Amino acid sequence: MAKIYDPPLTVDGHSPLYRVDKAIKLAQQRLDAAIDSKRHHTNQNLANEVVREARDGLRKSEKLRALRIMELAAAANATAG
Repeated sequence: MAKIYDPPLTVDGHSPLYRVDKAIKLAQQRLDAAIDSKRHHTNQNLANEVVREARDGLRKSEKLRALRIMELAAAANATAG
């Protein structure tokens, strides 16, 4: 089940969130690939480590997106105020 983001992930290359949204999509793909490889891997410790690293990467990407949204909101408030 995919996570729903607010605002939704952008596909517009000119959007200020495009780079962080692209990083989230790549992190989700890495996590999916790690989970798939875990099903077929004989060394479960290594597979678990790869899944853990992929989840950490996704978490970091999501935090970066939240920070970027706050920066954009602060810039918009400074411009409007």
